[in-house]
Amino acid sequence: MFSIKNILKKTKHFIIYRVLHIDDTPHRIALGIGLGFFVAWTPTIGFQMALVLLLATAFKANRLVGLPIVWISNPFTIAPIFFPNYWIGRKLLSLFGQRPELTYTQLKDLFSTLRGPGYIVHHFWEPETWRNIWQIILEFLNISLDLWVGSLLVGAFLGIIFYIISYKLIVWYRTHHPRGRRFMLKLQRKKQTLE
Repeated sequence: MFSIKNILKKTKHFIIYRVLHIDDTPHRIALGIGLGFFVAWTPTIGFQMALVLLLATAFKANRLVGLPIVWISNPFTIAPIFFPNYWIGRKLLSLFGQRPELTYTQLKDLFSTLRGPGYIVHHFWEPETWRNIWQIILEFLNISLDLWVGSLLVGAFLGIIFYIISYKLIVWYRTHHPRGRRFMLKLQRKKQTLE
């Protein structure tokens, strides 16, 4: 059953038993969460799970907590996530000079110059076909630069914010909750035996 109450209950259960009780330090868990949010806001759909595992390994963060977070960006949430990123990147890059604007009509006109896949096949060797293809590639590079700059900026901001929030939440939970205190003592004993 899909209800808000049921989703919130499952989310709370996941956070308490799968995040707060992970056998790892608060820093490593929070860093994994922060990296997960950073990667979720980048236009790397299809590679996000591998990317978060790679970054978590490189930064010595917890690899497991970042994985479910990258599922935030999926085919249903691409527009609400990436359009604001594109807009922020566009505004930021326009401070450094005039950015060409690409409207839907301009994009449609660009694609109409190719006249469909059959036209490309039949006119593959003609210079005009390759000029049109190159023009489309350049326009997409302009869009992708705006998207990448905005995504990296928003992703870094969210990663830092969620690192701070999750770190403080984990430390608070582990010091104020009976199970959390036992867990912190267990981690401290483990740390002392390693030293």
